[in-house]
Amino acid sequence: MRGPMQDLTSEEARAEALELLEAFTERQLESRWNFGPTTGAVLRAVAANPNRVRCAAGYLTPDEDYPATSTVYVRPSREFRISVGPSQFYGPFPGDDGYDETEEYVHPDWCECASLCEYVRDELGLDQQYGPDEILPDGPRWLPPDADPGEPEQWLRLWWD
Repeated sequence: MRGPMQDLTSEEARAEALELLEAFTERQLESRWNFGPTTGAVLRAVAANPNRVRCAAGYLTPDEDYPATSTVYVRPSREFRISVGPSQFYGPFPGDDGYDETEEYVHPDWCECASLCEYVRDELGLDQQYGPDEILPDGPRWLPPDADPGEPEQWLRLWWD
């Protein structure tokens, strides 16, 4: 099994996610890459919304002790304005060793990264502990095979380092 990647149709991705949800143990479903969403949350999100959530290739194989993915692709139901730069959620944070206020990237007031993180948690069911290290537009250079290229698409790549 290769996991519900971006190159599958929506129904293929849904079927693959459901198959992996059955194959993985509870411990495997609770695994996560750094502070990103758990494997189970990603698979449930893909199964429920295969036209809005996909995961990257790589770590989703049932023979591994801790399958996880560092990258999740989402297509929100509305457009989010994103300031492309280092994540506002990436540490070190005030009070941490190594925190230097002069090096902190401050997102512009119009940036909706925080709202996007709330959306993927509340609407898509991703259970990340912290926001991703990067949020980048990732389309339309790739689209799922059953996507209508005439539709407005805003796929975003959420990456936890």
